[in-house]
Amino acid sequence: MKVLADQYLYKLEHFLPSEAEIHRFNPADGFPANAMEYDALLIRTVTRINSESLPKSGNLKFIGTATAGIDHIDTEWLKNLGVGFGHAAGSNAVAVGEYVITVLMKWALDRKIDLREKSIGVIGCGHTGGEVISLLNQFGLPNFGYDPPKQDRDDGFVSVSADKLLSCDILTFHVPFTKIGSDPTHHLFNKDWLVNPFDLVINAARGGVVDENALLMGLEEGSLGDMVLDVWENEPLFRDDVAEQAFIATPHIAGYSKESKIRASRMAVEQMRPFFETEFRSADDKAGKEADGKIGEKVRDEVSGSAEKKAGDEVERKAEERIDENIGEVAGRGQDSIRGKSNWLDLADQLWKESNISEYDRNLRTLIGLGNVEKARKFADLRSETELRNEWLRE
Repeated sequence: MKVLADQYLYKLEHFLPSEAEIHRFNPADGFPANAMEYDALLIRTVTRINSESLPKSGNLKFIGTATAGIDHIDTEWLKNLGVGFGHAAGSNAVAVGEYVITVLMKWALDRKIDLREKSIGVIGCGHTGGEVISLLNQFGLPNFGYDPPKQDRDDGFVSVSADKLLSCDILTFHVPFTKIGSDPTHHLFNKDWLVNPFDLVINAARGGVVDENALLMGLEEGSLGDMVLDVWENEPLFRDDVAEQAFIATPHIAGYSKESKIRASRMAVEQMRPFFETEFRSADDKAGKEADGKIGEKVRDEVSGSAEKKAGDEVERKAEERIDENIGEVAGRGQDSIRGKSNWLDLADQLWKESNISEYDRNLRTLIGLGNVEKARKFADLRSETELRNEWLRE
């Protein structure tokens, strides 16, 4: 089995069969021209799959993206080609949840606001929005989940009304980006939402879910206090005037943590397995013997989760538990230092220091004013090459 993978996919080799022949490509160089020579292609959001980039399937049997979102993939086109597809739904939920809590507390600290006196509307209550709600509840922050499509398909979920949502002080978005269907999310937040004022809008979902012109109008007219943006309408480009006025501006990294990257690599490979069952099965015994020698001692339970079979249940369990001892040790120290804080101000300050969100924000702002080609390249470099943070808050 020949696998072509984005060079930034984290610890991917630990989850592939030991006999797999893996080659890496740099997404900054564009879509790999030789992709059709491989059996499987593993990518991230920076690589787009459509009829132009992949006019025919060649040898490809499977394309997987180690990301939760799939708006960079034309899934209908892959069906037409007869190529299997998989993605890492929910892999970055914890990281995004911690990003939202961190920027919320940083905003409250700088603006001298007590978050317990503010209502927070969470738009989209799937994997990521659900994690955000869980953390908000953990910190005792008033919140309201808005997701009418989920209410329609899930009898156990009740969405707040649009009127209730629009009465919230803070909004945070966690929906996929869609332009078609019964519930399109393109410019879901628009000038019509500004009938009521908001203290803060956070978009850590997808660029285009929030109309950036509406944000600027809200800031100018006083119906919006601040905005935190991790995603942009024309990524990897972004509007200078929007970034300049954002309270925090980051290059689509809310879901970036060591743990989320490990989950994403594992999930992408798990979804490959049905298409290459023989190759995976033949590697079971060898993988089991090598697992102890190749992989470190322990990882947080959240990384291993409920991993399914890679090279048999026992091999998968050992690989997941022992993949990177530093994650567990460093994350544990971070949790202790944060949970030991006696008040909100100390907690907010510590959360901000423990993350590298400030570094991303600072570096993105250095791209303001660059030409489009250089800006797009450096935006992609920030996403790929800045050091990953650890997850801290999950019990």
